[in-house]
Amino acid sequence: MSADQKLVTGAAMRRHEQRIEQLDLIRYAGASGDFNRLHWDSGYAATASPTSGVIVHGMLNIAVLLRVVGDWVGGDDRIVSTSVSLRAPCPVGALVSFGGHVVEVDEQARTAVLAVSAELPDGAPVVDGKRSRVTVRLG
Repeated sequence: MSADQKLVTGAAMRRHEQRIEQLDLIRYAGASGDFNRLHWDSGYAATASPTSGVIVHGMLNIAVLLRVVGDWVGGDDRIVSTSVSLRAPCPVGALVSFGGHVVEVDEQARTAVLAVSAELPDGAPVVDGKRSRVTVRLG
């Protein structure tokens, strides 16, 4: 099945689960320059973090989500725009479930809009699936 055959209203991506570990945060901090102590200092995070522990960079969760979308639609180069609402902090080491589904296809503009989400095992939304969208280019 080609990527465009997947891009019909209602089509759903298969959920992708990934555990984001401390090493991922270190790599992301080095690449992004975001060295906020909430992402590496467990002593500080114990008192300052809403989870009482180290949390994953919100943008790292978004990066993983966009990689999953890119894989599903046939390449990252097909991603046109994103609008993502982060909802809950993601503890380091949590198993995050990423997914999405097509909510609109515009044949004239040659684009499809996906509602995307990321959730913790307890169902808490890391990325709000009701408010987050990724627009992709049809082939």
